[in-house]
This record gives sequence, C-alpha cells and structure tokens, in this order.
Amino acid sequence: MHKTLKILSAILGLALAVPAPDSNAPPKDTDPIVVTSLGQIQGTVIQSRLGKPIYSFRGIRYAKAPVNELRFQPPVPVDKYEGVYNATADAPLCPQPTSDPTSEDCLFLNVYSTKLPKENDKTVKRPVIVYIHAGGFYSVGSASYWEGPQYFMDQDIVLVTFNYRLGTLGFLATGEKEAPGNNGLKDQVQVLKWINKNIEGFGGDPNSVTLMGYSAGGVSVVLHMVSPLSAGMYFLFLHTLL
Repeated sequence: MHKTLKILSAILGLALAVPAPDSNAPPKDTDPIVVTSLGQIQGTVIQSRLGKPIYSFRGIRYAKAPVNELRFQPPVPVDKYEGVYNATADAPLCPQPTSDPTSEDCLFLNVYSTKLPKENDKTVKRPVIVYIHAGGFYSVGSASYWEGPQYFMDQDIVLVTFNYRLGTLGFLATGEKEAPGNNGLKDQVQVLKWINKNIEGFGGDPNSVTLMGYSAGGVSVVLHMVSPLSAGMYFLFLHTLL
C-alpha cells in the first residue's frame, strides 16, 4: 500500500510538471556513475521543486540507430557501451515538424532517481514509473524541458522517459519484411526490455513498473495491455491518462 501511494502521488504531479534545466556541459568527476549490464553510465544531479536531489541520466541509447538498413525495421538492442557512457544532456528528438533538434538516430531514454545503489548493491529498489509521451504518434519526445522530473521526484521513485519513432518512420507498414510496421510501438517494447535488465543499477525495481501515458501515450499503454509482444512483462499496475 505504501509503495502504491508513492506512485499515485508521483502521478498526480504530472499535471504540475515544469521544465527541467538543460546542460550541455561535459560531465564532472563528481557526477554520479551507475553500473548496468551494458556498462557504466555517468549523469548529473539536479533538484526537485522542494530541493530534493535528483540523479539525472539523459540521452541513454537503448537501441542501435534506426538508419540505413535498419530504417523501417524493428529496434535492434544496443551493444555494450564503450568506456563510461556520457548521459548528461538531452538527445535529439525523432524526426517531426519542430524547430528543436531532430535526428533519425533518436532511440534514447532518460532515467531519474532519488537514490542510487552502491556498486553491486541490489537492496535499493524503488517503484519505477515509465512515462510514454503524447503527440499523436507524430510529434513530441522525451526532452527534459517537456517531461522534466521535478514534480515526480518529490517521491522516492525512479522515472523513465524516452523517444520512440514517429510518423512514417515509426508506423509505415507495407506488409512486407522491408517495412513490417508499428516500429514505434516496438521501440517502446525495447525500452521495457532495457528497463528489465538495467533499472536496478539506478535503484529501480524491475518487478514494480508502472506504465503511464497521456493521449498517444495513453493509447500506447492500452496497446501494451493486449499486445503479445508485451506479454510476460510484469507491471505493478498500468495507469492511463487520456
């Protein structure tokens, strides 16, 4: 019950969300580093609206760049990171009508946590909220100035936001192997698989995951409830904002 109340309280904060500060500065020696199955990842520290420290890891690659022969194909899991992965700045958005930076190489996610485990310590496990962004499946993304963590993170949770392919690049379907279709939704499934394998490194509990979405994100949550591709993944519960 206590864990559920934490999640509900964090969800209510969505309506009051404010932009997260952006920084293109190189990582400092004092920035937090976590250990995952893919390697070490370095982030930064920001603050919640009440001044609580938030460990921020932005722009983490979760799949190979969907370009060239991988364009219009299902996502391919990322290889292990070389060296310490720099996760201190927002990744570009997936292609869409906007003046913000975009790129076809856009399959990145962000992780925000209020407490990190020490190396090889699996005792720190917080509920995980996965927020699927809105935008009609053709716009928006996971940039921190849209989906900042300041109101979510007054509670002790782990928040994950992410980009997925949009528009033609994400949903074109010809019925043939060259463009099987719905790759934007398959990107979302790949994010869930990444979370299952790596979220413990950020203090998250892979067996206590809540999917949450607004508009197109809400539709996505419902689709995951019935999709065989999402079968077998354990969620604490699924919450949809329409």
